[in-house]
Amino acid sequence: MRHRLAQRFAVLCASATLLIGAGLVAGPAAQASSSSLSPCWHPYVCVYSGQIMVGNYKDAGYWQPFRRTDVTYAYNARHYGAAYFHYSRGYTSCVEPGRRAYLSIPPYGYVNGIRIDIRSRCYP
Repeated sequence: MRHRLAQRFAVLCASATLLIGAGLVAGPAAQASSSSLSPCWHPYVCVYSGQIMVGNYKDAGYWQPFRRTDVTYAYNARHYGAAYFHYSRGYTSCVEPGRRAYLSIPPYGYVNGIRIDIRSRCYP
């Protein structure tokens, strides 16, 4: 149990480091602003390839597969329900309601699934 918690904590720390590092290296020009993305409304979680919306999801409670491998951003327009994203190399990331996230993390592989949770906070 302790090993699994330590492993999850290590993945969380590595994720934060990668995301912060990507922001510092790539700079703001590489990240799309919320206003430049196609609109996404409650109760959906929208996924984007670049600035183009390529899917929206609203069903909670189970993993839903992606048919695309070029997903780069997500925006969670829900009022409740955190969105978890599964990567091809087994990692997961999470986007809380009202937030967007950059999902293209090469060491994680590509995003291949989404699960919307009933809880609004992301948990490791």
